[in-house]
Amino acid sequence: MGDKPKNIFRIDIEPTSEHPDRHPTHGWQVRIKRQKKQHTKYFSDKRHGGKDEALQEAIAYRDELLDELPDPMDPVRRSAEARSKTGVIGLNFCWKDDGSGTAKPYVQLSWLEGDGTRRSAAYSVRKWNLRRAVWKACVRLHKARTEHHAGEIEEVNEMFQTAYPNIREQYNEGPEGEGLPEHEQAAPEKAGAAAM
Repeated sequence: MGDKPKNIFRIDIEPTSEHPDRHPTHGWQVRIKRQKKQHTKYFSDKRHGGKDEALQEAIAYRDELLDELPDPMDPVRRSAEARSKTGVIGLNFCWKDDGSGTAKPYVQLSWLEGDGTRRSAAYSVRKWNLRRAVWKACVRLHKARTEHHAGEIEEVNEMFQTAYPNIREQYNEGPEGEGLPEHEQAAPEKAGAAAM
C-alpha cells in the first residue's frame, strides 16, 4: 500500500488498561463532506476478508460516492459565502452618503466579467423601495452570472427569498445600528404589493 488514499481513514482500536472493555475495531472509514453534510461508511477487516480487501471495498464505495455527490465548493466561493451578510454572494446592503451629508440606503451587487474584471451596480431604496431594489438587484446579478459564469447559478426567486429577509433586517437597524431615521420609516415598502 503506497500513499494514503484520499477520504479514507484507518481505524485500529484495541482494549487498553484504561479501557479493558473496549471492543477491538479494525477497518477503514470513508469520510466525505459536501455542502456541510458528512457522508461516512465503515468497512471492517473481519467482515470484508482482511485489511487489504476492506480497503479495496472502501475505495470502490468512495469512488461511487464521489460520482454521485456534487463537486466540492470552490474555496473562494466558500469564503465569500461565509462573509456574505445577505446569504447571496455578490449581493449586499449599505448606507452611503452621496455628498448630501445624509446616509441613504442602497442594495449593491458585484460580479466578475469573463475576463476577470469586477463590475458593480447599486439600487436606491429611496427610489425603488426596499423590496423592489432587492428584486432588481437579484435580476441583474442573475443576468450577469448567466452571461459571465459557467456553473450552477441560483434562480432569481431563490436569491430574493434568501436575501430579502436579511437585507430588511439590516435596513431596519439603520445607518448607525440604532434603528431607522424618521425620514426612512415610511419609505421601504411603499408600493410593496406591486413590488414585482
